[in-house]
Amino acid sequence: MTLLTRQAPERLWSAPDGTICILEEQDTAPVYTISLVRNAEILRQQRLFAKATAEMMALSWRQRSPR
Repeated sequence: MTLLTRQAPERLWSAPDGTICILEEQDTAPVYTISLVRNAEILRQQRLFAKATAEMMALSWRQRSPR
């Protein structure tokens, strides 16, 4: 029997307007989800297969967010 452990969501960055970017690991493929959240509303979300790809996409979202 194999037990899957799930990591807690990881906060990648936050913006002054309250927007936060969160990385979550899922149990099924695609394995990684990145989400932009502000005031409990999901503004944008993407599911990806590779953690490095998810982190790079989150970085590109940060570069386009208001500062």
